[in-house]
Amino acid sequence: MFSEGPGYQATTRFGHGLGSAFDPAAGLLGEVGKEMMEWQAQRRDLIEQRIGKLKARLYRYHMNGTIFPNNS
Repeated sequence: MFSEGPGYQATTRFGHGLGSAFDPAAGLLGEVGKEMMEWQAQRRDLIEQRIGKLKARLYRYHMNGTIFPNNS
């Protein structure tokens, strides 16, 4: 279920879709989210120890989805 790559994207022929990018914070937040990104980085090792490295990637990921046309 969990991707080892940078993320995943899935779409259907009817316009529905779901996408996720792992570790996108710098690209999405830039300077605005710098303090939050530092806080997350401090907790990364603890979270990886508790739930494993692969699942810990979900802690700092970005997800988007659409159900066309009603929830776009």
